[in-house]
Amino acid sequence: MGVPYSEDATMTEYFDRLSAYGIDWLTVCTIVQDPRYLGQPFITSTHFKREPDKPKWPPTLCEAG
Repeated sequence: MGVPYSEDATMTEYFDRLSAYGIDWLTVCTIVQDPRYLGQPFITSTHFKREPDKPKWPPTLCEAG
């Protein structure tokens, strides 16, 4: 279960890439507006730091069986 929302709810996302001191960052800002259930916009942001070419977590293919 989550937060209720109406058919009038809208969500807007902004993606911003920033380089500072040799580090690349991705910021995702999300704005949810719903005149029925929210008295003001619900705003969140998440920051992601770019890993170098050899990531700390190398993904692998899933194998069946």
